[in-house]
Amino acid sequence: MILIFPERLSSVTADTEDGAFPATYLTNDKPKRYWKSSGSNIGVLTATVAANSDQIGLFYTNAVSADIDILVGAVSQETFTIDLTDPHSHNRFWQSYTAQSVVHTIEITLTAAAATAVYAGVLKIGVGVDLANPAYGLTESRRDFSIIKELNNGAYYIRKKDSVRSFSLSFLEDRATDFYLFTQVMDYYGPKPVAILLAEGIDDLEWAIFGHILNPFSANHAYLNHTNTSYSIVEAV
Repeated sequence: MILIFPERLSSVTADTEDGAFPATYLTNDKPKRYWKSSGSNIGVLTATVAANSDQIGLFYTNAVSADIDILVGAVSQETFTIDLTDPHSHNRFWQSYTAQSVVHTIEITLTAAAATAVYAGVLKIGVGVDLANPAYGLTESRRDFSIIKELNNGAYYIRKKDSVRSFSLSFLEDRATDFYLFTQVMDYYGPKPVAILLAEGIDDLEWAIFGHILNPFSANHAYLNHTNTSYSIVEAV
């Protein structure tokens, strides 16, 4: 499991943007208030990032692929290509990269389906807090914001709204170091949305989430040196 903290994204620009959907929206923590190109299905985001960052999370995008170039000055350090349709469509990606000791630039080329204006909602770049993966038994559900009202005749008035992912999990971590680092991150964000890769080394696209931990985590100090910690997270909209 990886959490992005602290965040290191200094600024982001785009080579194309709709005047009503500027690239600055990528940093407002509101996925549905997104950046969108002026009509092209290809857009290049250029992010200026402070030193020591090593994680990228992009959320709420219609891109089908992403090409990432990590640059120091004009010199490429690493490149990545991500297929957002494998094994099925995803609206997000997560990419780890080698930490850079200086300010650096990240170019992200997003490609959507032909004749579709590419867009993306939230971009998070920063230092990865690496924790243990969740224990087996992680649960996933949907939180549906639809309005449902029972009418006098027994029928239902339904106004369909967004449905988002929700996860509940627990993990066992060393108390003296990683558990208290986790508490530091949680105290910083509180109920504000945070970027987390819930399980690494399995399917990074499936387990990446930008969401709210609305209820504080709980911890059980049942072991001499380790703590079992549980929390639930619901996707931000």
